[in-house]
Amino acid sequence: MGWLYLTLLSVVITAFANILQRVLMKDDKSNPYSYAIAFHLVVTVFYFAFSSINGFSLPAFSIKFLFMPLASMLWGLGTVFLFRALKLLEISEVTIIGSTRTLVTIVGSVLFLGDTFGFQKIVGTAIMFLSVFLATNLKNGIKFNKGITYSFGMAICYGLGLVFDAFNIKSFDPISYLAIGNLMISLFLLLLFPQTVKAWKEYVNPPFLKKMLPLGILSSTQAVAYYFAIKYGPTSQIASINLSLIIVTVLLAAILLKERDNLFKKIIAALLVTLGIFLLR
Repeated sequence: MGWLYLTLLSVVITAFANILQRVLMKDDKSNPYSYAIAFHLVVTVFYFAFSSINGFSLPAFSIKFLFMPLASMLWGLGTVFLFRALKLLEISEVTIIGSTRTLVTIVGSVLFLGDTFGFQKIVGTAIMFLSVFLATNLKNGIKFNKGITYSFGMAICYGLGLVFDAFNIKSFDPISYLAIGNLMISLFLLLLFPQTVKAWKEYVNPPFLKKMLPLGILSSTQAVAYYFAIKYGPTSQIASINLSLIIVTVLLAAILLKERDNLFKKIIAALLVTLGIFLLR
């Protein structure tokens, strides 16, 4: 399966995972940092299970290996910025500002990974950004505040984190990399928020684990598809195509969760995403 199809598969699975997470966590009032740590630990178990079938491999110590904990720190910090931004901004604002991480990834991929990004691909990326704006409803516009600062911090961390991941994954087994990387993210967040240990009792009970099981399977599967895509494909283009996740999630929410405000605008945005993907092939 080619990198384009792996990327699209990852987008679709992630969209379903987002919908499931919203349904499961809609009334959840627990500490979001505790949930983030628990989630990364759960998917770590799945990744180690996958890698045991495929053949788990430890990376050889090299300069590249040093980028692995750095990538984990960036993903962990990005999660912290995301949670703080969501406390201050509407999800639509965070979504739009957060999509700028694609630009960070594109610039980083061109500078550090040697990716090429010609005029046609620039047009494709611009079309996909336009679709994001069409599909997201901003009621009062965006006003500069701390929430926007956190959102840009998230975008920078996630964008650079993907560049470092792509740098590492080219010479490393993707599933083993995901297992080790998510474990590092969990440990890093634990160091940042040691007080979350007190809330862990609720995350080891069977009802919670039963909810996390399908979410963990979906999230693990999409990540495996995505990281195999960046192992064999151009990171800059894959990051741009991944923008379609926002549109697919919006459309699935309209179908499954009956969120049908501005549905016509969302359909136009989905068509633009299709055109953008065609240009980015």
